[in-house]
Amino acid sequence: MKHITIICLIFSMSIIFKTYATEQEPDRLIIKGDTMLLHALPLEHWREQNKWYKPLFPDSLSGFSTGCWRGYIAYWEIIDNRLYLTNIFNEERTAKVDLKSIFAEKVKDSRVYAEWFSDTVTAYRGKLLYYMHMGFSSIFEHEFEYSFEKGLLKNAFYFDNSLSKNTPFYGEIRKLNSIIDSLINWQALPPITETIQVQLSVEANELGHVDTILSIRGNNEIFIQEAVRVARLFKKMPVIYKRGKIMKISFFLPFTFSEKKQKENM
Repeated sequence: MKHITIICLIFSMSIIFKTYATEQEPDRLIIKGDTMLLHALPLEHWREQNKWYKPLFPDSLSGFSTGCWRGYIAYWEIIDNRLYLTNIFNEERTAKVDLKSIFAEKVKDSRVYAEWFSDTVTAYRGKLLYYMHMGFSSIFEHEFEYSFEKGLLKNAFYFDNSLSKNTPFYGEIRKLNSIIDSLINWQALPPITETIQVQLSVEANELGHVDTILSIRGNNEIFIQEAVRVARLFKKMPVIYKRGKIMKISFFLPFTFSEKKQKENM
């Protein structure tokens, strides 16, 4: 049980995923006093429509990081069912754009009506449930969907993701191999003379138990069976809800059976 508890802790913190792009710092959306993370970039729609590609900040004020490729964080607010741009900050929030320098007479009451924007967007607030190192992919406890037509709010929906458990998890697994090795029954395996690799892709059920082996890579049946046995010991995998429904997530589990490891654990 001690090892299972350690595994639960590690998996509640992290998981291995294929990396496509860095998770991006989102814009902010304010509605009725609540500030949410906006997984959309309405200002980029305006820039594309107007072919406006000038730097928003001088070099001395503009930073660069892979977590904010666009180089700014915009603040938006829904007032009387209309979407307004209220501020544009640099990534460090040490400077902000004078909206009049871009939008001129369209700035009224220190904000700009986003009449150019027609799209359906997602916004989040609350506890981080699921971190994915890709674009705008992380999931939070409270999820909102807003549909705009020329800046006018047409539809709004709320999704409760609070049934998620064994969260949050994010980052990279650094200790997974040692935990897996501690659960392998090395004594029951035949003598190992050459390194054997087994890789499993698994899914967990709504209780957090590994219940499905999606794929197996390996060519030694005895060691495959041991890998499957160990995988089924995971009983508190993250259970994530998105849009109010459970989201199936595949987990990658690597196994390395070697002569050295077997001798160390005999």
